[in-house]
Amino acid sequence: MRTTAGKWVATIFALLILTGLALYLRSADPASPPRFLPRCSFHALTGLHCPGCGNTRATRALLHGDPGGAFRQNKLFVISLPFLAFWACRSWLAWIYPHRVKPFPFQWRQSYTLLIIGVVIVFGIVRNIPTRPFTWLAPVPVTENQVSATPESPHRDTPPREER
Repeated sequence: MRTTAGKWVATIFALLILTGLALYLRSADPASPPRFLPRCSFHALTGLHCPGCGNTRATRALLHGDPGGAFRQNKLFVISLPFLAFWACRSWLAWIYPHRVKPFPFQWRQSYTLLIIGVVIVFGIVRNIPTRPFTWLAPVPVTENQVSATPESPHRDTPPREER
């Protein structure tokens, strides 16, 4: 696409698709996800958590306005999200208006990329160590019909349920 108008059409089309996917994810049940939401094949094969395990549930929690629940699912994803959003907006602006975006005052080096890859690999290894505090990095399992990680408080007039 060479014209700015064509790039805007592509942008609007992409935003419509992303909005539809976000609405679908917001309404999906993470305890019994539909076939459209993929399961982590690394976790299914090994029983270990990959660096991306919990991203779908974290995104769903953010769509429900629960940043704490998102943080419990994948801490690295939530911490890196503002940086990813900044990079995506800057890349989009450079695509739409190529001569208006000024370069950064520093030069990106290959060592920065290797550092990010190293952080992701270390996060993937450390979150599988079965002792505290490393278990805090693993995603929290989702229970049936759990809409948010914040539990509802019982009504004050309702007596506690008795277990038999």
